[in-house]
Amino acid sequence: MSLQYKVVILVFGIILTTGIIGGLSGLYFQRQAAVEQFSDSTMVLAATLRDSIERDMLLPDREHIQQSVRLLGSRSPVTEVSIVSPDRRVYASSIIPTIGQTKDDRELDRVFTLGETITSAAFQSEQDKLYIIYPLVNKSACFSCHGSSPVILGAIKIGWDTTSLIRRVEQQTLVMLIIGGLAVAVMVVALSFTLRSAVVRPLMRLAASARRIATGNYSARVDARGHDEVGTVARSFNDMAQRIQERTEQLQQMVKIRGQLLDRLISVQEEERRRIARELHDEIGQVLSAIMMELSRTVESLPAEATVAREKLEKSRVIAAQSLAELRRMIYDLRPEVLDQLGLVPALRSYIRNRLEEQNIQVNLSIQGLKDRLPSQMEITLFRVVQEAVTNILRYAKATVVDIDLTATESAVTVTVKDNGQGFDVDKTLRSTESWGLRGIRERASVINGELTIESKAGQGTRLQLRIPL
Repeated sequence: MSLQYKVVILVFGIILTTGIIGGLSGLYFQRQAAVEQFSDSTMVLAATLRDSIERDMLLPDREHIQQSVRLLGSRSPVTEVSIVSPDRRVYASSIIPTIGQTKDDRELDRVFTLGETITSAAFQSEQDKLYIIYPLVNKSACFSCHGSSPVILGAIKIGWDTTSLIRRVEQQTLVMLIIGGLAVAVMVVALSFTLRSAVVRPLMRLAASARRIATGNYSARVDARGHDEVGTVARSFNDMAQRIQERTEQLQQMVKIRGQLLDRLISVQEEERRRIARELHDEIGQVLSAIMMELSRTVESLPAEATVAREKLEKSRVIAAQSLAELRRMIYDLRPEVLDQLGLVPALRSYIRNRLEEQNIQVNLSIQGLKDRLPSQMEITLFRVVQEAVTNILRYAKATVVDIDLTATESAVTVTVKDNGQGFDVDKTLRSTESWGLRGIRERASVINGELTIESKAGQGTRLQLRIPL
C-alpha cells in the first residue's frame, strides 16, 4: 500500500472515529437538553394546574378540578395528567378509568414521605414517555381548611410523549452526520490530492532518480524547486548524487589507470618470463648439454680398467641430465614455447601430461568449439589460470581425478577445472595474505573483462571457472 493511501486511511479513520464519538455525544446532549426543556415546560404546566386547583377548591363543585385536569391532558404532547391524594388514590385524572385507583409508584412514596425536602420535581423516563410528579404543599394560607398537617396535600403527575421529540433530535443528528460525512469526504479528497501532488509524486520522482543512479546513470537529478521538507530532501539528494557522480568518475579514472598499469605489468611480467626462459635455455641449457657431451666423450676415452673413474663420470652425467630436465621444466613453467608457436590447446595437453599424468592423476580433457587460435593475451590468461589450478591441485588438493573443459562459443570462451580433492574455504583463502596465486589469476581475468568463479567445500572438491567474453 502506498504512502498516500496509508495517510488518507489514517486521517479518514481519525476523522470518522471523532465524528462518530461527536455525533453520539451530540445526540446524548441534545436529548438531555430536550428533556430539560420538557421538564421546565412541565413544571410550568404543573404550577398552572396547581394555581387552578387552588381556585377550584374554593368552589362547591369539584367538577371544575376534573375539567381542568382533562383540559390540560388533552393538549399534545401531554399523555396523562393526574392528581393523587396522600393515600395514593387518584383524585382526578385525564384518563377517566384510573380515577379512584391506587397508585403504587415509588416516586409517589418519595414525594409524600420526604415532604418539603423535595423542592423540585421528580422525574421518571420510561420508553418514550416522560413523567413528572409535582408535590402539592400545604401552604399556611390553607391551614384554616386543612390545618397545618399534613405537609403534602397531594401530588400532580404529568406525562409527556417524547417520541416526536426524540425522533426530531435523531433526525437533526442524522442530518448533521450526513453533512459532516460530506465534509469529511471532501476533506479526504482534498487531502489525497494535496498529499499526492505535494508528497507522493515528488517522492516517486526521487525514487525513480535513485533507481537510475543504482543502474549507473549518475547524472540523474530531481526537481528541487519547493521550499518545504520534500524540497529540502530533493536538494540533499541532488547534492548526494553530485558527490556520487564525482567520486564515481574519480574511481572510474583510477580503475582505468589501474587496469592499464595492471595490463602493462602483466605484459612486462610475461615478457620477462619469456626473456628469462630464453636465457636459461640458450645459456644454462646449452652449458648443461655441453657438460653432458663432454662427460660422455670422457667416459668413452677412458681405458677399460678405469672403472672407478668411469662410474663417477657416469654419475656426474646423470646429475647433469637431471638438472637439464629440471631446467626445462622451469623454462616450461616460465613460458612454454609451444604456447607461442602452436597455441593454447597443444600447450595445455603438454602441460597436463608433464605435470598431472606423471603424478598418476587421471585427467579428462575436453576441448569444444575452439577452431582457431585466440588472441595472445587471452591464450596466456587461460593457460595461467589452468597452470595455477594444477599447481594448487598438486600442492594441496590430494585429488585423484581432474576434469578440464575448454569451450568456445560465438560470445565467450570458458575454461573449467574440477577436481575431487579435499577442498578448502574459498572466502578464508582469498582473505589470506598468502593466496597470491588466486589473487593473481583474478587480476589477470579482470584485465580482459573475464569472470572468475571459484567453488569449493571441505571434502567436496574444487571447481574453478573462467569465462572471457569475445
